[in-house]
Amino acid sequence: MPTAHSAGEVTSDFYTGNRCMLLVSGRRFLVELLEVGADTVRVTFPLRNFPLGGMRVDLEFHDTEGYTQYNTVVVSGPSKINDGIILSLPDTPRRNRHRSALRVPTDLTAQIKDQVRVRRYDADVLDMSEGGALVSSHAPFDFDTTVEMSLSLPGETIHTILGQVVHMNAVDDGGVDSGRLFGIRFLTCDPLAANALARYVQRRLKELHAEG
Repeated sequence: MPTAHSAGEVTSDFYTGNRCMLLVSGRRFLVELLEVGADTVRVTFPLRNFPLGGMRVDLEFHDTEGYTQYNTVVVSGPSKINDGIILSLPDTPRRNRHRSALRVPTDLTAQIKDQVRVRRYDADVLDMSEGGALVSSHAPFDFDTTVEMSLSLPGETIHTILGQVVHMNAVDDGGVDSGRLFGIRFLTCDPLAANALARYVQRRLKELHAEG
């Protein structure tokens, strides 16, 4: 039986009988691992003609601290109901931890840059908490990139916060290049910036409650 996830270590999630979420075409399905081979894994699936071979899918293994995500591809789709599907066995996981603070929607803008590079990129801040933010930008960041985000909150001076890209995906806008979404976890935040973030989040929560 695999052990629990620990810091700096991701143990194998692939064993017969384990359950996970399968993400395909924007939909989530609870599936069970039926067979695990050297290069493939067969999982349950409730449909008989979907997904098709060659489609990209994600597997998410959840626990109390977060979830581990694997990107993979469908090798063979189902031929009948409850036949299951065969996936390529992935080997590169991404670990995502649950948020420890509530995020609020915003209409703020920011500038973001790779910590080791000079060029800055404009970003729309879609939501934010005291511990992180979701932004939309054309910045060419990769997963795990350490970034600096310069943020101007209403009534505050500009604060620069150090963060790390913890997830990202392309924006689907009908074929229009709308950049990418980046989930940024704040790493360090000076007391003035931390207090400004806390005040802003509390103010937005009151505004949202009043609107509701």
